[in-house]
Amino acid sequence: MRKIIAIAATVVLAMSMMLLSGCGSETEETAEAPEVTVLAAASLTDSLDEIIAEYEKDSECKIVPSYAGSGDLVQQIEGGAPCDIFVSASKSNMDQLEDEGLINSDTRNDLLANTLTLVATAEKKDVVTMDTLTSADVESIAIGEIETVPAGKYASQVFENMSITDAVSDKIVYAKDVKAVLNYVETGDADCGFVYRTDALLLDEENGAIIGDVDESLHDPIVYPAAIMADAPQADYAADFYEFMQSDFAKGVFEKYGFTVK
Repeated sequence: MRKIIAIAATVVLAMSMMLLSGCGSETEETAEAPEVTVLAAASLTDSLDEIIAEYEKDSECKIVPSYAGSGDLVQQIEGGAPCDIFVSASKSNMDQLEDEGLINSDTRNDLLANTLTLVATAEKKDVVTMDTLTSADVESIAIGEIETVPAGKYASQVFENMSITDAVSDKIVYAKDVKAVLNYVETGDADCGFVYRTDALLLDEENGAIIGDVDESLHDPIVYPAAIMADAPQADYAADFYEFMQSDFAKGVFEKYGFTVK
């Protein structure tokens, strides 16, 4: 009887070890999958997520995106945050990293272009125009933080070139990125706001409306430069995804979301 129990115990132990070994193997395989980290402007969220989903269907690596205002992303990179590819909504942000030797300059490319667009709440859509921003009809204007959100910087340039900076200063509501600006308008926390055309196209029509694109002569050109980092942790895999970002499929996705492909 004792012999039978001993044999049974041995079998159970062996099976347990096999199961544990199998689980360990699976975890190890999962852990070994290389991860390419992409830091990108918040306005790229929807389009880049779709491109990543397509790429990962036939890729052995995982793409890990992180979206925020371009200025915030620059600060993260300068602070040592892991990054393989950076896509900015501002030429100056990429220039800053290039001057510091943090990007591979040979890979830098102006990937996309965009348009600054004025949007308003459904309640205010009939009274908001570029000419009424200083009027009593408009009580609040949402824009991105000027120091960290390129769209906010472009909006401030518009105010300066229209000579209305002082007139609208008390109306400004600052947001962490263009997605937050759009949310402020949709929720009625701001009467209107300046976002990119790509974000404006996502506006819930029941809660807001597109007023119109801003005259491009009122602000710097909106260009999205991209580059692989000089010390990219996964340089080879990053190069492959970077190439896919410029493929016909990716171009079609970007255009679908309202970007102009360079």
